[in-house]
Amino acid sequence: MKIALYANTHGIPYRDATDLHAESVSTDQMQPINTAQQAERSGFHSIWFPDHVCMPIASDSAHTANASGERAYSAQHNMLDAQIVMGAVAASTTTIKLGTTCLIAPYRHPLSDARQLATIDVLSEGRVIVGVAAGWMAEEYSALGLDISERNSRLEECIEIYKRSWTDSVVEFQGKHYQFSNLSMDPKPVQPSGPPVVFGAVTPAGARRAIRCADGLYPLFLDPTARPDRYLNLQDEIRREAERIGKSTEGFHMLCAASGRLTDTAQPTGQARSICTGSVDQVLEDLAGFADNGYSLVVLALDCPSKTRAEFIEQIERFGQEVIPEASRLTPSGEWQPVD
Repeated sequence: MKIALYANTHGIPYRDATDLHAESVSTDQMQPINTAQQAERSGFHSIWFPDHVCMPIASDSAHTANASGERAYSAQHNMLDAQIVMGAVAASTTTIKLGTTCLIAPYRHPLSDARQLATIDVLSEGRVIVGVAAGWMAEEYSALGLDISERNSRLEECIEIYKRSWTDSVVEFQGKHYQFSNLSMDPKPVQPSGPPVVFGAVTPAGARRAIRCADGLYPLFLDPTARPDRYLNLQDEIRREAERIGKSTEGFHMLCAASGRLTDTAQPTGQARSICTGSVDQVLEDLAGFADNGYSLVVLALDCPSKTRAEFIEQIERFGQEVIPEASRLTPSGEWQPVD
């Protein structure tokens, strides 16, 4: 199993009894290039960057990753753009892979995103992974002049356009939302078929879209009450949909994101213990649970109660020293293709 880092470009993660939040911090506290370099030194497989275009000051939209539905962000929240930061990190690191968690594909024209992601893949010499999702914030869709009810159909078209842009010598598409023909999109990404695209979803419909359109499923286990088998039913949904459409699951990936924290002493056992939290043995127990449920990569949003960069970096270093070497010995179950 491989361990990745949920970047702090939208703030320092911390949890309460039910939800994950992000503490808005200054860019001096983020230091995204330094953070990525530290993650690389600590042995993290990849670093994953969240995506928003803007932040509505007031919102009634339920945050799908939090049990209460409360959004993780404050009203006026410091956020750095994912793809711009990824380009800077690509030029400042050598081995760590770069992911999006998740790129809200319908927010932008897919040709623009295809170009930017291909550029980052070239700059990083083939280190990009693209996590995509449909988004959840109606107010952000409205601000961008988009109809949120169209988000899933737009997302499917976006993924297809990315893949054509990265592989076809002449790029054409005629869909409901996007139409164009006789275009070039060069240079192509370093990865021969383009960066792998993993689909952020926690519903049966999302799982079906993942096998139809993408290269993997990427559910979120960010709230503290999550357990590694929470979305096991989605894997059966993927198998059924693959059989229905006559598509093999060979090469399909199972990834996930979870919150986590290393502590100096063991935490109370049972449901009271937050996911991936506690002593090294307790965190490894949860990671083994993810491996037993087919996941080959876990992106960790490190819980930092002090809401400080110092604690965030300390947790990165501790996971690198105490968890990552042991987690690398875990073998995921199932037929799914492990992440490279």
